[in-house]
Amino acid sequence: MLDIIPQVKSCKIYGGDVAMERQPKIICCEGAEFCEPLARKLFQNVCPAIKPDFENAKVTVSFVKDDSVSEEGYRLDVNGDVIRVEASGVKGWTYALITLRQIMKADDEDKPFLLECPCCRIEDEPRCSYRGFMLDEARNFLGENTVKRVLNLMSFYKLNVLHWHLSDDQGYRIESKKFPELNRIASRRNDTQVGGFGSAKFAGCKHEGYYSQSQIKKLIAFAKERNIDVQPEIDLPGHISALTAAFSDISCSGESHSVPTTFGNFAGAFCVGLQKAWDFIFSLLDEVCELFESKYIHIGGDVFDFSDWKTCPACKNVVEQNNLGDEHGLLAYTLNKIIDYLDKKGKIAVVRTSDFIDKLDKRAIIHLFKQIPSETLEKFVGEKRKFIVSPHQLCSFDVPYVMSPLKSLYAMEPMHYLGKNATEENLLGTEGLLWGEWVYDLLKVEFNSLPRICALAETAWSPKESKDFSKFTKHWKGNRRILDIVDVNWACDRLVKGNLLFKSRDIFIWKTADQYGEVRRNKK
Repeated sequence: MLDIIPQVKSCKIYGGDVAMERQPKIICCEGAEFCEPLARKLFQNVCPAIKPDFENAKVTVSFVKDDSVSEEGYRLDVNGDVIRVEASGVKGWTYALITLRQIMKADDEDKPFLLECPCCRIEDEPRCSYRGFMLDEARNFLGENTVKRVLNLMSFYKLNVLHWHLSDDQGYRIESKKFPELNRIASRRNDTQVGGFGSAKFAGCKHEGYYSQSQIKKLIAFAKERNIDVQPEIDLPGHISALTAAFSDISCSGESHSVPTTFGNFAGAFCVGLQKAWDFIFSLLDEVCELFESKYIHIGGDVFDFSDWKTCPACKNVVEQNNLGDEHGLLAYTLNKIIDYLDKKGKIAVVRTSDFIDKLDKRAIIHLFKQIPSETLEKFVGEKRKFIVSPHQLCSFDVPYVMSPLKSLYAMEPMHYLGKNATEENLLGTEGLLWGEWVYDLLKVEFNSLPRICALAETAWSPKESKDFSKFTKHWKGNRRILDIVDVNWACDRLVKGNLLFKSRDIFIWKTADQYGEVRRNKK
């Protein structure tokens, strides 16, 4: 049994190993030339003492093009003195190298220069084309090195979409050349709530940070090398207190305020009845669309406190003129106007589900975060809409493991959430969500995400009929030897089981993990 995560589609083990005492010869077909430096670096990383004189090597690694293989699929054959990698293009060859990294070993103390790879034939391709992870930096800015670390972990487990949550009530994290006030005001707050929702405790210091456009372009390029699409999220029409702190004149009240220092649900959205508000939003989206290559733009769209819309004369006028009924109809109207604008710019909007999503434009991708009424779900499925499935009780990685055990996440079947009439055509993919209220640094990012990322990856990549939690846990334990080399802060087995007993278990989901002793407790 090979310790591969996510589990491959099929694997035949021949028995024995291909042994290498020096770098192998590498033969690349046209289009696969980039594989040689990647493979050389791979062999060197696994076995630093391997001899470099590959011209005298017995083992050959061949990268072969086969157009019959799916875009992200590959075939890996290790036998005799040959390692053969077949794929139709860049993505398949790269994923084959990741699998190769997971199965190769160099642990013979008497022969530190010896690299071994088990003889096997692997055929593999993903179940879902969308395999995502959301990093929320609107709440707490983590920095470029953390993002790179996340991208490397995602790549290692064949996740291919970084959903980058860069705008919310507590901060706006993208350099704006059109609106520099966003960087001067919206990226900074005077303090930060700590200790959980409703806590009266504060960090006692300012928090700030945003990414320059140059940094973002470099991170997009870094992700692209790892087959990862970087999808930004600009949360609209609510959750924009940071934006209105810089531009109060786009809000319903027009009142000035500072960027919030607490977390939770806030009143406030842009005023739908003000043309200057729409001009600002569209201009901001223009800048985001130009900066990010992804065809997807996540616009949030989930429910906020409607109190400003309920009392705003301009918003009430829009409701009356367009026969929208109430503020819920106004939300659909607003989202659809944004969806249409993005569509004209060649972008596809992704919208998180709320209770009032039934009138959503068909051009949007539905991010199923909270379950919607069954009649609405049936209607959407019948309209052949695409879904990203992230049930919040399982896929919110900020939640303590005791409230969301690893086994429950692993058992998740995305199609179950789409109803009995759905087909695989409705399923675009699935995504883990690391909300950032209580995530302050890389250690916490890794602790809350591993091994959850691995369980999610297996759901998104592997055939659903082949999933087996007991096998997965064995693969995970074997796989950790690689993570330990780069000192990844994975959560220990005792905690991820989630069977610890605490008082007030029913409110656990709304509490920060820190106060329950989970923070930074890892393999040690």
